[in-house]
Amino acid sequence: MSDGTRAKDSPEENTSKRHNVRLTTVFGGRICQYGRAYECIISDVSIGGAKIRLKNPDDFSKFTTSTPAQLIFERLSDYKSLNADVAWLKLAEHVVGLKFSDSELRRRVVLKRLMPNRWRIANEGNKANEEDIETV
Repeated sequence: MSDGTRAKDSPEENTSKRHNVRLTTVFGGRICQYGRAYECIISDVSIGGAKIRLKNPDDFSKFTTSTPAQLIFERLSDYKSLNADVAWLKLAEHVVGLKFSDSELRRRVVLKRLMPNRWRIANEGNKANEEDIETV
């Protein structure tokens, strides 16, 4: 290109690899692994998983990617947790990436109850999935 821009800067090349809408949050929660619960802040969440930051940096060394975990949303009274696998760890930031392992329908139900208005707006174009959730 003659103006000095590269092809990778074009909108077609710069699309995200994520297929699910990721919603930013600041919800409190707990992540459980090895039968112990650790307080965390859920910084973003999608149907596929979540990114959390541990409140106590000393807890970070207790996590492993080889053991399943459970994410508990303090904001919910029912349907309040999702099972997950630890996908990645960022030591310097005390951040844990989770990949949810529950059925997609269960994940959708929990996230819709967690953030009903934001969920509706983010999924406006996908009415078929919303109708399935309404019947649960």
